Amino acid sequence: MKAVRVPKERAEDVRRFAEKIGVKDKSRLITTKEDFVEIPIVDGSEHFFEGYEIVEQKEPVFASKKNLKQVLKGNVPDEVIPSSYKVIGNIIMVKLTENARRYARQIGKALLDLNPRCKAVWCDYGREGMLRKPKVELIAGEGSETVHRENGCKFKLDVARVMFSLGNQAERMRVAGLVEEGEVVVDMFAGIGYFTIPIAVHSKAERIYAVEINPDSYKYLLENIKLNDVRNVIPILGDSMFVTPERVANRVVMGHIYCQDFLPAAIKALDGRGIIHYHESTPEAVIDRPIRRVERACSKAGKKCKILNFRKVKNYSPGVYHVVVDAEVY
Repeated sequence: MKAVRVPKERAEDVRRFAEKIGVKDKSRLITTKEDFVEIPIVDGSEHFFEGYEIVEQKEPVFASKKNLKQVLKGNVPDEVIPSSYKVIGNIIMVKLTENARRYARQIGKALLDLNPRCKAVWCDYGREGMLRKPKVELIAGEGSETVHRENGCKFKLDVARVMFSLGNQAERMRVAGLVEEGEVVVDMFAGIGYFTIPIAVHSKAERIYAVEINPDSYKYLLENIKLNDVRNVIPILGDSMFVTPERVANRVVMGHIYCQDFLPAAIKALDGRGIIHYHESTPEAVIDRPIRRVERACSKAGKKCKILNFRKVKNYSPGVYHVVVDAEVY
């Protein structure tokens, strides 16, 4: 869990900046160590704080008066108690080790006690397939549908049916900030509107084509278009390999981390030239693989490309990163 370590005299300015751009982690408290202050931030937002030290908080202080270990002391072994959890809307998502799962009910009840505004706790076992269907289990409370608010956007979703990654919020805002007035954007893996909604809310894009194959996600995409009162989004239900509109876009967002086979469709979506934001999960040993894939796909399509940016979005697993390549194709 990341934090910005700043001198005390700069802390208030950095805190305000982190809150303004929506990357301050509200689940953790700001802490002071000697002459420095640690301001908790969401994973993936480190690049906003160039010039400051980014630290990994091994013992974060959560916003509740008591932490999970204190509540469960004597009932659950310390070594199996999760050190972190995420709140999506009014639902808590937590990852449990195999040894911790025998105490799932106690852990779930304790999390609800610590977060009285939340209605349910779900254990997160990851995602399945290209549809990114969640593998989850209810361990406390009831209900799976919620509305999550982030950076002035509203996302309605069902955590048991569709995924939502809090760790990507800085990237969502980064891309929205890059979209220029009058641009046409194609979001090839729109989901419930992860990138589409921030772009529609925070930019002056002319149109956004939002393509999604999962009927559950598409249902919430339609609801989120109405919920955010945006009128420049054209939703498309179907496989991006076949239904992505061609020669329309100034910018293409490829927000799925296993989408290398879709690069030809993304290139065809560009109106002659434009920018592609290509995401991939890649081991550190082959960290330049995403760049090579983009360059190879452009070459096969008879195009050239210029790599504008290559950055880590977040840690995906030990030794594996979720990265994004910004490439100008011409």
